Amino acid sequence: MKFKKTIELQYDNLKATVLCKSKHDVRFYLTGVYVGDGFVAATNGHMALICIEPDTVGMDVIIPGDAIDSLIRKVGNKSKIKTTLLHQIDDEFWCLNHGGNFEMFRLIEGKYPDIKRVDIPKPTEIQFKFYPKFNLEYLSIFQKVAKVYKQAFPSFYPTTENHSAYVEITNDVHGILIPLRV
Repeated sequence: MKFKKTIELQYDNLKATVLCKSKHDVRFYLTGVYVGDGFVAATNGHMALICIEPDTVGMDVIIPGDAIDSLIRKVGNKSKIKTTLLHQIDDEFWCLNHGGNFEMFRLIEGKYPDIKRVDIPKPTEIQFKFYPKFNLEYLSIFQKVAKVYKQAFPSFYPTTENHSAYVEITNDVHGILIPLRV
């Protein structure tokens, strides 16, 4: 079969980003995973995960989280194949292909939030007098993300008491955690 476009994505990046998407949200585009601008990303509005994917430069699509969840159920968590192919079948349908396991879907229409606006560089120094407060549920999600990449735990870098924290998983994967408004 001839596809309009095909790119290669890391399977672990899909598994990790789907953990960080919103489950149910009126902002329907948050229930998907963004692919484009050289990265794969997901956010639920309180946290974000950004995974470097060089093949995605020039793309701007939102894959439904349900499609990725379905592919993961078919493939499982311990796949020996490291990459998943994202195929554009026609103007309406796309397909994820992981070692012969296929998942067809329609893209989520809408504009994904500009992740680059909330992304921060890895901090080199800590600048707070009071300790920031974070929702521990989101920290536990980053722990699950670290397990996807076979890391014992993520590295956590709070910056100030009122600003985002940088969460390092690997050199190519990091998260952003927004502090609680107390």
